[in-house]
Amino acid sequence: MNKQALIILFLFFTLTLFAQEKRFIKPNDSNIAIDGAFFLIKSDEKIIINRIKPEILNNPATYMHPANANTQSGVRISILTNSSTVSFIFENRNDASCWFSIAGIFKDGKLFKEIILNPKKEKELKPFTVSNPDGKKWARWTVVLPPFYGMNLKGIEIDKDSKLKSAAEKNKKPVYVAIGNSITHGTGQRAGYQTYPYIVAAKKRWNLYNVAVGGSKISWTVGEMLKNKPADFITILWGYNDWNAGFTTHNKIIPNYSKLLELLVKYHPDAKIYCILPTYSKTKTPKRGNLSFDDIKNAEKTVAEEFIKKGYNIKIIDGQKISDTTMLNDKVHFSINGAQKFAENLINKLN
Repeated sequence: MNKQALIILFLFFTLTLFAQEKRFIKPNDSNIAIDGAFFLIKSDEKIIINRIKPEILNNPATYMHPANANTQSGVRISILTNSSTVSFIFENRNDASCWFSIAGIFKDGKLFKEIILNPKKEKELKPFTVSNPDGKKWARWTVVLPPFYGMNLKGIEIDKDSKLKSAAEKNKKPVYVAIGNSITHGTGQRAGYQTYPYIVAAKKRWNLYNVAVGGSKISWTVGEMLKNKPADFITILWGYNDWNAGFTTHNKIIPNYSKLLELLVKYHPDAKIYCILPTYSKTKTPKRGNLSFDDIKNAEKTVAEEFIKKGYNIKIIDGQKISDTTMLNDKVHFSINGAQKFAENLINKLN
């Protein structure tokens, strides 16, 4: 046998040995924790991670683009292991938006690695792999999914001789549900952990469920969707798209906003609900209709005040008073720094 053949044989056995040293964890393994999505579809092959209940997307009262709804803004997938290497395996979700994005991998709560996702360069997702600098020491690894890149979890790969523990957090955190459009979903930010709801939840030590959808308008169906789901704190920031689309206050905005609040207080009577009136925008006239920006702000305020008079646990936050032009990435969406500042301002109001 010549030298080249020996080298090839050596490499073959080395790669085979390396492959044998890995252990595949099925996506529906009970030790894997997934937070931030209420509607998971689990199987041995994959987990389809839905923030929005698929059934409501067919309701004409739901003003949401399905491709944006099928993304996973701020969803967290965690594993607790003493493996020296961990690989999270995903596949593209064909029915979801896939934009240039960043997924973040956190080690014990601190950002450890960023994964750049560029669908124009790579059609398939490569495994999100990390190596523990502490070797076989136990660590909690968490992937925070991006705002606008839909994916399914296919499984996790760890060292063959390593162990797992349940990654579910022992201390139950209050649940924070963020409702809204692209401002809340994360347009203007690349990573899920850069969005204002994620920052608020991290600072307050809340468990975030971001059910905002880019391009959406006020959809009372979200209130029905949250029936039988936990919610201790709820923020609503909706209205810009309704205004820009030419929706009228009395025929669309007021009835839809009223029904949304009606369902939220019905199903979550003990939750604290914060109605955030539309934030600062450089756009002064809508694409359609003739309402002023103040018209929609006042319409939402009037609705919220009626519920407050009835004794419901609702508070009004003037979005224009906690945002300004320096926070914007474009005419309406926050930049990364703007989202951080808005989150800080919002936390002060929540306190």
